[in-house]
Amino acid sequence: MKEIEYGNIPRDAFSGYRKPLLSGLLIGLAVVVATLLLGDLKGAVGIWQAFDLRYLPFIFLLAPLNYVFRYIKWNYYLKLAGLYPDAKMNRLIFLSGLSMAVTPGKIGELLKCYLLKEHMGAPVSVTSSIVMAERLSDGISMVILASFGVLVYAHGFYALLAIFFFLAALVFVFHFDAFFGYLERLLKKCPFWRGFMQKSAEFLREFQGNARRLFSLPSLLFAVGIGVISWGFEGLVIFLAVKAFGGEISILGSIFVVSFSSLLGALSLLPGGLGVAEGSIMALLLLIGLGREMAAATTLVTRFSTLWLGVAIGLAGFYLLQRKFFRKENTDES
Repeated sequence: MKEIEYGNIPRDAFSGYRKPLLSGLLIGLAVVVATLLLGDLKGAVGIWQAFDLRYLPFIFLLAPLNYVFRYIKWNYYLKLAGLYPDAKMNRLIFLSGLSMAVTPGKIGELLKCYLLKEHMGAPVSVTSSIVMAERLSDGISMVILASFGVLVYAHGFYALLAIFFFLAALVFVFHFDAFFGYLERLLKKCPFWRGFMQKSAEFLREFQGNARRLFSLPSLLFAVGIGVISWGFEGLVIFLAVKAFGGEISILGSIFVVSFSSLLGALSLLPGGLGVAEGSIMALLLLIGLGREMAAATTLVTRFSTLWLGVAIGLAGFYLLQRKFFRKENTDES
């Protein structure tokens, strides 16, 4: 794809995303309160007092390490699609997408597509396939990580197997040109809203063509490998959190709990998997043998590190992106 002249991002670019973001934040607050109530409030005071603060910097470092490797994958996918945005703007766009983790099914991450379109004219049919490839490759990576824990704890084997085949089917379907050709012809023949259907057929063709490129075997292996490394860092959060509270859990157990609960949260399509992820983390920790107070406290620390810290970083990226544009806009006006 030819390099496109860079453009500005309009002042109202983020207005449509504020309401789902605010809704996710409110639901998250309710989930935190519910998790506290599920734990023994009297015993929870002693658990939090016993927390070893020396572990805290390492716990808060693991999620940003995940984002570093996810950014590497994001850049890799952009280059495969022939897109070369301005480096600083690209970093801010990627970070802004993190704030959308608390939108239903992470659909808000399509904000990155809109920003790239406004920034450099990148087709949404191409960039949306990149966002989809990110999520699918992440899902496969988490299935692989969770499968290590299944070997030890024997929980969720059939659920993981079903999720893996579902994700694999979604990946492989983009290699069947005949199927998408049939859908394209079907859209073009539709007698209603002919202009809209024609554009939809063109969108589908470009989307499938780019997705097929992203899901070639070498790129898929690279993306899944990066995902195993990046989500593996987040999998260690529970290990360190339990240690900080004075408990014991294996590294495999920690990776299994984080990966499996993240998959369930993603499949629920709820904003940030809120409620489902917390519930599954706590339930698995109880099955592994942790007490209710420690399980509840560990769940809160884990979700703060793996979800809310990323949302905070994303909101900072949001702010800097708008500030960068407004400063440029004011300079152009003067």
